[in-house]
Amino acid sequence: MDVVEKSIRGNFRETNEDATGIFHNGTGQLLLLVTDGMGGHSHGDVASRFVCDKMGEAWTSENLLDVSTCEQYLRNLVIRINRELYDYQDSHPEYEGMGTTLVLAAFIDETIIILNVGDSRAYVMNTRSIEQVTKDHSFVNMLVDAGEITSDEAGRHPQKNIITKAMGTERLIQADVFRLRNRQYDYLLLASDGQTDEVRTDEMHTIIHKEGTDLSDTADRLIKRAESNGSTDNISLVLADLKGCGDD
Repeated sequence: MDVVEKSIRGNFRETNEDATGIFHNGTGQLLLLVTDGMGGHSHGDVASRFVCDKMGEAWTSENLLDVSTCEQYLRNLVIRINRELYDYQDSHPEYEGMGTTLVLAAFIDETIIILNVGDSRAYVMNTRSIEQVTKDHSFVNMLVDAGEITSDEAGRHPQKNIITKAMGTERLIQADVFRLRNRQYDYLLLASDGQTDEVRTDEMHTIIHKEGTDLSDTADRLIKRAESNGSTDNISLVLADLKGCGDD
């Protein structure tokens, strides 16, 4: 498997509040993640880095052998790290109000376990189609679910960036969890909303499946497309070629 990570501040933000991670545990199993500090809130960069680092530290110190053990471990880990981030603000009042999204993918044998909190997304794809695995925890997605607006209208809604769940904002947070079969897909993409808000799903599918393109170049092309389409946010992604023959 080949994996690349990219994260840029962009041209409109003073700091990069996103973070990305690629981690291996003691038995070589792989964890990928993207965190996105909440825009407009204080110290979003601190929150995103806190969660990214804590997840990485925990993963690299473990040896996980089976899918069920891994899924429960990750569920509990998200709960624990969220509580640590929430409690950290009590002892550091200068960071009060910070929070972050999280999307991660763990590879165990032929299974991909995906967890998310917030509106950073996971996609899987093959040559025929692309699938958004995660479901945004956002105000506009609640309106879509209620039938009050369409998905197209959600993308243009003035409150599209309001999220309804984020790590660090409540003492108890539980992630959504998904299981997929690795062999069904060619690529996996984790991305912050700076990428996904400005590039249509079919555009991303076309860019990723362009023949003869190096994986790192593909990631750069995704980010450049988001910028050219008008992204004013930080842009971050982790892209995995599931059929690649790299060390990962």
